[in-house]
Amino acid sequence: MKFIKAFNNNVALVKDDSELEWIIMGTGVGFQKSKGDLIPEEDIRRKFVAEQSSTRKPIMQVLNEIDPKVLDVSVEIIKNAESSLKVTFTNSIYLTLADHLSFAIKRSNERIDYAEASRWEVKNLYPKEYEAAKEAIRQVFDKLDVLLPKSEETFLTYHFVNGQQENKTKMEETLKMTELINRVIELVQYHFQIKLDEDSLNYTRFVTHLRYFLIRQMKQDALEQEEVDKTLLELVKTKYEKAYQAVEKIAKLLETKYGWTLSSNERLYLTLHVWRVTKR
Repeated sequence: MKFIKAFNNNVALVKDDSELEWIIMGTGVGFQKSKGDLIPEEDIRRKFVAEQSSTRKPIMQVLNEIDPKVLDVSVEIIKNAESSLKVTFTNSIYLTLADHLSFAIKRSNERIDYAEASRWEVKNLYPKEYEAAKEAIRQVFDKLDVLLPKSEETFLTYHFVNGQQENKTKMEETLKMTELINRVIELVQYHFQIKLDEDSLNYTRFVTHLRYFLIRQMKQDALEQEEVDKTLLELVKTKYEKAYQAVEKIAKLLETKYGWTLSSNERLYLTLHVWRVTKR
């Protein structure tokens, strides 16, 4: 690889023998290099073709617009997150995260914050990624003296979830799951005319059950269990009538919006979860 230009000490633009340009990352790959210098392959930690981009803007434009200090912090954040989560992120997260942080810092300096109501659900759906997001905010504050708003806990969690190579769930699916969980919770709260206790163990169990149910639905993976005894289901319907009515509304919502059908098992389990989470 022949050096073309540096974006900072650890990120550089190079070209290979076929004149194809690459963005490379690695300790010192951009430090005190001159055009045409050879960059040993063993010094390169990550690389991707310069023309390709998973962002809305070309890679070169994104990199040129990002403060080198922000880029450095982004790389450090990703390294720490990979270590704490024990995962390997896709190359695309380096640009998407740096681009996001650049605008997040700008918004923070201008005291602009985005309202978002899904922080609790995201925290409980992806607890490890959420903790990594909180640590990323601390790193930005320590390195750049910028305190990002609370909403960034959610947005950065999404980046860490969707940047994992072993997690092929697209951002749209992650947002879809969060939206659905919010819709179901709103439905239950409206049905019972109460505000659920988000700090309760039953709430956590309810959200966790919803998450795995939705994952199975998205993957079209049915719950591999024998159908419950119809007598047991009838008993639950009678004993927890109002909770079962809420579940029927949930079933209608999912069928109307996504064509999903709740099995007898799911109706039973959801009824019990709804009863527990609404119990005073």
